[in-house]
Amino acid sequence: MACMPGSFSLGRRNPEWTGLNDGAIEIEPDLHNIISRINGLAQFADDKLLKLTIPLSHEAREGFVRFARLAHQRKDAFEGREREWFAKETAHVLLLAGTITFLEWALEYHSPTAPGEVTRDHMQSAITLIEKYFWPHARASLRQIGLTERHADARQALRWSRAQRKSEVSLMDIRRHALNERLDEKQTEDVLAHLEQAGWVSKHKKPSGPAGGKPVVRWEVNQILFSNPVAETAETVDT
Repeated sequence: MACMPGSFSLGRRNPEWTGLNDGAIEIEPDLHNIISRINGLAQFADDKLLKLTIPLSHEAREGFVRFARLAHQRKDAFEGREREWFAKETAHVLLLAGTITFLEWALEYHSPTAPGEVTRDHMQSAITLIEKYFWPHARASLRQIGLTERHADARQALRWSRAQRKSEVSLMDIRRHALNERLDEKQTEDVLAHLEQAGWVSKHKKPSGPAGGKPVVRWEVNQILFSNPVAETAETVDT
């Protein structure tokens, strides 16, 4: 098994304990003022918080429409948990654009009334945050969890095989010990087939013994799994 397998994240080493730190400063004054000013905009009627709505400027609306159109076109490139997160990008952008608008207003201006609109710059800042920061970090996090249930089960099977230093596994090993019998035999075979397709295991049959009977089926584990640089990688590839 010389090929480089598809990568499943198995986690990083835990950080070293460094003790408690009592040197943290109090809350920043600017942050306190921002929160206080935004909180001061709240209005109530019959003990219920009234909704405060601000419109998008014409340029902000155009920018959002372009982003939403591209997001709609791109979503079919993903599946599972990635697709679920990506489908919410447009909502995240709107929420961030509003948040940035209020944060800037609270920090820079002294008007007692709420900001009048979400500007083009606010919208572009929100889009950039989603595309350049939140989406890449979300993808890395989702790969740690498992992009799909199948991917998560395959990753768990690899984690168990590595922890047990198993150079060879059986279907019973994976079903009973690695996956705690959450899957039936057919579903467990599908997990092993997924791992084989990714290059992590290789199925083989051992010939029957002198007494006859069915050949014994085992999966040989790729030894790359036990190499630290591979086992500790945070990048995963769903195959």
